[in-house]
Amino acid sequence: MAGEIRYRTGIDARTGKLLVGPKHLAQSLTKIWHTRIETRVMRLSFGSDLRSLLSEDLTPSIALLIYNEMVASAARWEPEYAITQLQLVTLKDTGKLGIRYGGLYFPEGRFGNYNIAVDLGLRATTPAALGV
Repeated sequence: MAGEIRYRTGIDARTGKLLVGPKHLAQSLTKIWHTRIETRVMRLSFGSDLRSLLSEDLTPSIALLIYNEMVASAARWEPEYAITQLQLVTLKDTGKLGIRYGGLYFPEGRFGNYNIAVDLGLRATTPAALGV
């Protein structure tokens, strides 16, 4: 079928159901950011170094390091996504940290085709809707 977009598919880690497109991308990014480097057998360099930054007091320089690690690890391991926006949305004294991200999704990026792009940018949200 000429001209049809070839979306990557996978299995939802929680439900076992089929994931396609942006939902699969979201699961992939979560897996990258929650996996410590040198913990996956046969792929020791997979993941990110975010955990080492989370034990620090949040300062502007640490926030920038967190943002940098999120962008760098996503760029390394997810060829279908380019982060263009990051926003700190939750910071609690209990240690909870929430970051929203947005960017460009390239459904065929794994094939080197960056001509098709879908903007998955952050939407305008009121603080009440964020639960802040």
